[in-house]
Amino acid sequence: MNIRWTRRALDDVGRIGDFIAAYDPRRADAVERQLIEAPKSLLEFPRRGSPLTEFRPRDVREFRIGDYLLRYELTASDIYVLRFFHAREDRFSR
Repeated sequence: MNIRWTRRALDDVGRIGDFIAAYDPRRADAVERQLIEAPKSLLEFPRRGSPLTEFRPRDVREFRIGDYLLRYELTASDIYVLRFFHAREDRFSR
């Protein structure tokens, strides 16, 4: 299985990092690294996230990484990193 990143997921990491950097640049770097590394854990346990039924029949799931949510899609051969959100962020307006 391979991990594939969407442009939106990469943009989300940058957006989150930029927001944090305004207050704490070192923390921003740490959070960005954490988010970039997080999808690798899916290689061992790809179904660890909770299924999001609103995306059926696609197998889209979400799991928490600290204060953030990783949204991803499983296919037969790949894991697509779709989005990152802060847990308190309004995910429905994005």
